Amino acid sequence: MSSRPLYLKPRGAAQPVPWEEIAVDAPEVSPQTPLADAQFVALDVETTGNSPFLVLEIGAERFTLDRTLSFFDTLVDCRAPINPYAKKRHHIDRSMLIGAPEFKDARRGFLRFAQGAVLVEHSHDAFDTWLVGRGLESPLEHPIIDTTALARLVLDLPKGQTPGLARLVEELGLDVTPAHAALDDARATAMVFRALIARARELLGWNTVGEVLAALPRPVVDRTATRRGPAAGPARGAPGRTTPPRSAAPAATPRATSPAPSGRRGRSSRRRRSGSSGSPGGSRA
Repeated sequence: MSSRPLYLKPRGAAQPVPWEEIAVDAPEVSPQTPLADAQFVALDVETTGNSPFLVLEIGAERFTLDRTLSFFDTLVDCRAPINPYAKKRHHIDRSMLIGAPEFKDARRGFLRFAQGAVLVEHSHDAFDTWLVGRGLESPLEHPIIDTTALARLVLDLPKGQTPGLARLVEELGLDVTPAHAALDDARATAMVFRALIARARELLGWNTVGEVLAALPRPVVDRTATRRGPAAGPARGAPGRTTPPRSAAPAATPRATSPAPSGRRGRSSRRRRSGSSGSPGGSRA
């Protein structure tokens, strides 16, 4: 990682602020790591809402099952038009992005923030983590857990159903409200994950990271561009095959994270996703 200073612009900030990192001791994550000892990063992004769905905001919470460790929160200056419908949902306009970091710099900070953790997202097609990894020489190596798949298993929902984040918040009786903001949705995702894992440990006897990963498929979606025509393969964004999750996670060393902001109550929401895309930098609105 580059050592040059990184400036972020959280939603609501008038000016960019220097990102301060604090060292957090993280255990080595492996399939044998007890869930109680593992560190997780819940991720959410907001986007332009136009293909190629460029990232406008990244929000994340680093946490363990019993406490929050720190937050990552920044708008992203993608310098692209914002879909009016997307803007109505997440309320991000061009004026808010002045002074925000470019995507490559925001991603650099996020990857530093999430190093050594298990990524958690509320996205049945792994879209948010794919967006963050897109443009790298190789995909993200983190283990990834999707709370929609976890909810279907733990709550015994009908096969093929993709529950929205707001619905899970209500079903689990969590004190969080929809907001369509990346950090707030990431915090809600972390709360949902904790509640679902608590039930899974009781009902299914899960105790390790490997037991969770083995039970939940990690989606692999083909987002390569193809020519349309009778002989063409799946269109851009068409789902690919689902394969078993990785059984191992990268080793972790002492990690750097950003200090948790004070006095902010998690408020969350989840936009409904409809189909995938595949171009540089963003997510669906």
